Amino acid sequence: MADAGSPIVTASSSEELIDALAEAPEGTVVALDAPHYHLATTLALTRRLTLRGVRAEPPILSFSDGRYALSVQAAGCRLEALAITGLGHRSTVLVEVAADDCTLDRILLLRAQGGGIRVEGCRGFAALALIAEDLGQEVLSAFGCRDLRIAVRGRAIARRVAGPAIRLVDCRGFSLDADIDDVHGSAVTVEQIDAACAGLDGQLIIRAHQVQRALSLLGRREAPAHALRAQVSVRNWTDCAVLLSNARDVDLQLSVDTVEQPAVVRLNGGFGLRDSTILVTSPEPGNAVTAADLVSGTGRSENNDIRHRTRAPEIETVPARLLPPALDQRLSEIGNAGFHVYDVPGRCSLCGWEGPFRRTHPSERETFACGACRAALRYRGQAEVLLDQLGQGRFATQGRFATLAELAEGGGLTGLAVFEPGVSGPLRPWLRRAGLYEQSFYDPALPSGTRRDGLVCQDLMATSFADASFDLVVTSDIFEHIRKPFAAFAEIGRILKPGGMHIWTVPLGMPPPDETRARVDTSEAQDRMILPPVYHGSGTDGLSLVYTDFGRDIGRLLAAMGLPTHAVRHGLRDHVAGVTFVSVKAPASEETPAG
Repeated sequence: MADAGSPIVTASSSEELIDALAEAPEGTVVALDAPHYHLATTLALTRRLTLRGVRAEPPILSFSDGRYALSVQAAGCRLEALAITGLGHRSTVLVEVAADDCTLDRILLLRAQGGGIRVEGCRGFAALALIAEDLGQEVLSAFGCRDLRIAVRGRAIARRVAGPAIRLVDCRGFSLDADIDDVHGSAVTVEQIDAACAGLDGQLIIRAHQVQRALSLLGRREAPAHALRAQVSVRNWTDCAVLLSNARDVDLQLSVDTVEQPAVVRLNGGFGLRDSTILVTSPEPGNAVTAADLVSGTGRSENNDIRHRTRAPEIETVPARLLPPALDQRLSEIGNAGFHVYDVPGRCSLCGWEGPFRRTHPSERETFACGACRAALRYRGQAEVLLDQLGQGRFATQGRFATLAELAEGGGLTGLAVFEPGVSGPLRPWLRRAGLYEQSFYDPALPSGTRRDGLVCQDLMATSFADASFDLVVTSDIFEHIRKPFAAFAEIGRILKPGGMHIWTVPLGMPPPDETRARVDTSEAQDRMILPPVYHGSGTDGLSLVYTDFGRDIGRLLAAMGLPTHAVRHGLRDHVAGVTFVSVKAPASEETPAG
């Protein structure tokens, strides 16, 4: 129903919607009556407007690129009855809010690799009847906000990057009601970082299932988080039901399905937990339960009232699917810009998780994420090659293992020196168990070997490592972004030990081109574009220019440099979905004598 006295403009196409946002006077209700709006631009609400879906099923706004989003910049704006999805939002969100007194009512956030909503520095924000499903990062994150009201149901969250479903940082005066199912992190994380904060003055109702934690409350030793009231019901957690780190004046009512697994409540931090009340409700345990049985961790507990009560926990389960069937069908027909969503059963070669792997991205190698460690298809293929190569040749003594987790835990990496450039990626938790493990960042303004924030800068075209330093170098979609990739390949050959391996991936077209080609002329100090610029999302949440498109000739080119290379193809159904390359430095006995 339209607001009394408000002008109404109907937008029946993407073009009409863009025009309406540019031209409609303040206070206008923009009615969306088309089923789908394909958007290759940011929608900016720069004055008080309402975007309202007027169909029985909400219209779908799909953003074609991670650079585009719905940006709310004016106070008093409203978004109502809309479904929002996007392509390429690896490190960006679908909706940005930077104005006071804005309301999102019956919004659905669906099938995106990045996050849903970011709210910053706002007062009076409300998200009512919010639904989120199949997101790569958080549903909603809020920073420095006051007077928030949020009611959300979410499923399959943080599928690409581990993190909470809801994150509130330095927010005050908030109320949150959250049903969260299947998140690779906490259902809700509340952080108090600002020492000047007078208190959270927050109230939480959380129902969580299949989470690492239902609630993480994080303060600082010198500025503990305080003044929080929480009712939490949780089952099937992997770390602890609730984490309280540097907190006081917390009233927690916690309902769990068991107290016979470790870490119901974990206390951390130098301040620990003080002046708080915790009531844990569970079914009848096998043995008597004391406060000490309910709480673990290294944080101190002072002046806290911790009790246990026996009864059947009142845990509500989030439905298996949150989307209306008709909307789910329309999303599949849209295909998120032309791809078919389907599941493939299997076992993760990194962590060993078994279950269905779902396609959620046009690039098959960038999807089918593991339900536990979140490794996409290309990482799992790379892990399979690692396991195979480390079970033969000069590495045969390491033994055969089915997963990287088994390899690391079985000591298969302890005798190896490994270099994995970059700072993110799912292979790292296991590769860092090597006898020597190096990672690095890259800053063109710094020479190789420079330390910053505990990490070392390395230019792969000229690292600071000594000759023959590593048994194994692992790079994941890095070489297409290097200015002079063949200089970097030569450098990898220099720092590998004789017989050492470089196991690497780059994006390839399927089928790949016959010849490798440069997209950028780097013969002089200033880059000159040969082909239209292409950018990929980077591990540091930015965009990286693609310098090279690799082709079928890469094996021949690298063999001529003393790095014989072969490709391992990863099949999916009836086609090749990805490739991992293995380049081997010739053993010392086979190296060409100098001169």
